[in-house]
Parts: sequence; C-alpha cells; structure tokens
Amino acid sequence: MLRKTGAALAVAVLVTLGAGTYALAQTNDAQPDGNGHPNVGALLAKRADGSLRIICSGTLVTPRVFLTAGHCTDFMINGLGQTDAYVTFDPNFGTDAAHNIFTTPYHGTLHQHPDWHAPYQHDVALVLLDAPVSGIAPATVAPAGLLDPLKASGALKDLTYLNVGYGSAEQLVVPTVGPTFPFDGIRKYTYSTYTTLDPSFIHLNQNIFQGNSGTGYGDSGGPTFATIGGTTYVISVVSTGDVPCWATSVNFRVDTADAHSFLDHYLALS
Repeated sequence: MLRKTGAALAVAVLVTLGAGTYALAQTNDAQPDGNGHPNVGALLAKRADGSLRIICSGTLVTPRVFLTAGHCTDFMINGLGQTDAYVTFDPNFGTDAAHNIFTTPYHGTLHQHPDWHAPYQHDVALVLLDAPVSGIAPATVAPAGLLDPLKASGALKDLTYLNVGYGSAEQLVVPTVGPTFPFDGIRKYTYSTYTTLDPSFIHLNQNIFQGNSGTGYGDSGGPTFATIGGTTYVISVVSTGDVPCWATSVNFRVDTADAHSFLDHYLALS
C-alpha cells in the first residue's frame, strides 16, 4: 500500500455512521503554512489532458535537487509510466474540485535509490530539476551520522520535530466508500515528538490526544525538520505509519550512510 501518497486515498479503516451521513475526523491537526517554509513543495504528475495532480511532497535541498520518497517516484515510474516530474512551491494551489493545476511548475527527472523496493526499503528519491530554482533558499540535508550520537545521549527525545507537506488534514467518511483523504492543495505544518530511532527510520508520535500532530496522505516524501546545534536540518522524509494517520509517522532517515550513498552525487551537482 502506498501509505501516504496522493495515489492511495481510500483506506481500510471503517467508521460507523448513519446511512447517508458524512463525517470529518481530524487526523493530524495540521495548520496552513503560508510562506513559512517556501522550500517545501509538491511533487506533481501529468494527467492525459495536460493538467497536473499532486502525488507527494518534498523539499528543495539544492537549487536543482528536490528531495522526496522512493515509493513516490516508484508509483510515478511504474504506476503511471512517467519518468519526468513537475514540482511547485505554491503554498495554495489546485483549489478547484478536481485539483487541476495548469500553472507552469518546475520540470525535472525522477531518480530513486537503486536499492529501493517495496514497501519502504531505501525509501529516498529526488527530482533533478532542469534548471536551478531562484529566490528560494534550499534546506540543509542532515549529514551522515547526525542522529545516532543524539540517540545514545538521550537528546532526541528533547528535540522538536516539524513536518511540512501537502497532505490531507482531515478524513472524510463517505457512505459505502469508507474513509478517504481529500486534498485542499494547501501546504501545512505539524509538530511531533520522538518515539524511537532504528538504523533506517525515525518513528514519531503524532497522537493528538497526547499533544502531538503529524503527517497524513500526500505528505510522503515531505521533510521532518529538526534544529540541532543551531542548524535546522532535514533529518528524514515521510515514508509510512498507521493507516488512519492517528498514531505514528515512520520516516526514512537521510542522515545514514545508505541515504548519502545515493544523495551525495546529486547534492554535488548544484
């Protein structure tokens, strides 16, 4: 299952409702971002009519490199048959009912970790843009080995984890269909707390009843930011989590030797 891409909107969680009724259930308490994080954008795919639709989120990390998740690019390559991609940094786009986007976005080519495989192994990818983006300061990718010493010292539990992306904020329950996650085309931000770190992923608590928030469908590939030693880094990209987006976000680390074995070549191109 494509956990948090715009391609997989129906989920397997059922909510009991009266016949003919609809309900909105808050999943991640996301807030509109406005221009707060202009280097976070949306990964777009082209429809047959030439319009563009959101697939995932991502981050500009050099003027030509847009960081995202491997399962996002795999869906585009193998699911849609598209090897090129489009990126927008508009914080509010595609607001009509079908989210048809006819604006002129940035164009580039898809590249994913050569060892990527389903469901979320080596889950890092990028769009190499044809031309550099001007007027937007790129984010900083966490250097290799950043998080492990912080885990050993216990410092990870004291950090603030900021998630930014174009994912859905609410779950719409439709009779006979079940829950879906409609997009509003708005970039949003949320805050989560630390749960655990393993060799490939950081697990974040997004339970709103414990004072947290987090990611939802469409946030895949989007960044988790953490400020460490006075520098704000992209420490991970959103990969997966629990199906209704209520409890845990599981994000692929970009500070590992594995991630940098793929990324460093592209980061050096700009």
